[in-house]
Amino acid sequence: MELWSPPVDDMEFRRTYVEAIIRQNGADNDMQFMMTENNELCAIAFAEKKGEHNSAGSWWQSVYDGLKNSDYQKMLSVSKSYLSMMDEKTFSYMTDEDVKLSLFVSTKAGWGKKILDEAKAYYRKKGFKTMFLWTDCDCNVDWYFSHGYQLVEEGIFDGFSRAGEDYKIYVFKMAL
Repeated sequence: MELWSPPVDDMEFRRTYVEAIIRQNGADNDMQFMMTENNELCAIAFAEKKGEHNSAGSWWQSVYDGLKNSDYQKMLSVSKSYLSMMDEKTFSYMTDEDVKLSLFVSTKAGWGKKILDEAKAYYRKKGFKTMFLWTDCDCNVDWYFSHGYQLVEEGIFDGFSRAGEDYKIYVFKMAL
């Protein structure tokens, strides 16, 4: 949770913020994966087809409306704008034969590659040709290069940038 949490002490808001990220990336489809070992979650992955959107919009609005702190509302709003922008940016490169990896997280070293290998094989079987994903400077961008991904776009998101420190964003693709 620490990676995606805003810099506030309010644990309830931090949980809500992380839940917002997960809800934005989840989709009601058959392209979600979870890997465990000894009943412990090791990795998860969500994916979407072009044009497939989740139903998180009304949830976002109800949470936003329920926040009494205007700073929290602003943080949530900027986050939603960022996630939506990156999804749309990634979808703009895709065709109907492509899939977008919406979110993948591993909690143990080596499990990111394991879940991506399983997901790629599954998407390939389903007839997809290319897998796209987006990420940012909070992640290990070099990992994607070292695992065969090609950079499609690199940019900066001003909403998370600070003076003298640009918040870099990336869109990657990989042939399946």
